[in-house]
Amino acid sequence: MSRERRQTERLMNLLIALRAARGWTDRDQLRRSIEEYAQLDDVAFDRQFSRDKATLEELGIAISSTAWDDPFTGDTGYGYRIEDEGYALTRLDFTPAEAAVVSVAQSLLSGTALAADARSALNKLRGLGEGFEAPAADREVEAQVPTTVAGTAFAGLLRAVADRRCVVFDYRPPGREPARRTLEPYALLTRGDRSYVVGRDVDRDALRTFRLSRITGRVSRAPRRRDGDYRIPEDFSAAAHLPQDRAPEQVGEPGRRGRTTAHEVVLAVAPDRALPLREAARGTVPPVPAESPTIPTGWDVLSLGVDDLDAFAHRLLDFSPSVVVLGPHALLRTHVDLLRRTAAALEEAHDG
Repeated sequence: MSRERRQTERLMNLLIALRAARGWTDRDQLRRSIEEYAQLDDVAFDRQFSRDKATLEELGIAISSTAWDDPFTGDTGYGYRIEDEGYALTRLDFTPAEAAVVSVAQSLLSGTALAADARSALNKLRGLGEGFEAPAADREVEAQVPTTVAGTAFAGLLRAVADRRCVVFDYRPPGREPARRTLEPYALLTRGDRSYVVGRDVDRDALRTFRLSRITGRVSRAPRRRDGDYRIPEDFSAAAHLPQDRAPEQVGEPGRRGRTTAHEVVLAVAPDRALPLREAARGTVPPVPAESPTIPTGWDVLSLGVDDLDAFAHRLLDFSPSVVVLGPHALLRTHVDLLRRTAAALEEAHDG
C-alpha cells in the first residue's frame, strides 16, 4: 500500500472515530481503535497523532479537546471530539452574479482536462437551488465562452500556478519553429478569445507572457525542481504583463477611435470571433475593395485604422482562421506570406 493511501485511510479512521463517539474520546481509546496507531510506540504515536490533527484542521475540520485529572493515577487525561459546528459545511449562499460566474467558469473548463471535475462540482452546487439550475434545452445561451482555452495546457498550468510548480513546454512564436521554455508560472489570464500564462522565464531571467494556443505538446514539471520552490513578487500584477500588442494604441494595432491612422484595413470576421478587433472597429460598414477574397457566408465586414501594416499582419496570425483580409492588398500579401511560413515551420517541426 502506498504512503498516500495509508495516510488517507488513517485520517478517515480518525475522523470516523471522533465523529462516532458520543462524548470525549481519550488518546488511549484512539490508539487502540486505529490499527496504524496501535503499532507505534509512545513517542511515535504522539508525533503521528499531532500531525494528523493538524492535517484535519488544515482541511477545515475543527477538533475540540479537553483535559481532566485522573483520580486513580493522578495523571492528566486528554479527550478529543469533532462537534457538528466544527464539521458540518456552513450554508453556501450565492448571489445571482456569483452563480453566473461559477457557471461560466464550468463552461470555460469544458474543453480542458478539468472538465469532469468542473461538471461534477457544478452538479453538486445545483442541489443548492436558485441560480444553478441546468439550462433548458430550448433556451438560447446569451453569452458564449471562448473555445480556445487550449485544453491540456490550461489544466496543467492551472495546477502549476496553484502549486507554484516550475514547468517546461515547447512554445511556437508566429512564423518560427517551437522552442523549449522553462517557466515559473505566476498567473493565468483570459481576455476575449485568448488565454495567457504570465511568469518568470527561467532561461531569460525575466517576466514573460505566453499565449496558451501556441504551446505545443505537454506541459511538464521542470526537472530538479520542487513545488513551491519559488515566490511570486508581492507587487506582481498579472494585468500589467499582458502582451503590449493587446492595447489598441500600440504600434501595429487598430488605432483609437477618433485618432488619425496611416492605413484603413478591411477585414471579414467569423461570427462571435476576434472580439478585440470588433471592439476596435469603426462604426460604419466599409466598402469592400475590388478583387477581394470571397467573404464566407455570415461573416461580418469590419473597418479599422492601423499605423503599421507589417506589425498588424503579424498580429492577425493570432486570429487565424477566423479572419480574412479584404484590403489593402499589401496587408493581404503580407498576411498570406506569414501564414505560409507558419505552416511550413509547423510541417518541418512535425516531420523532424
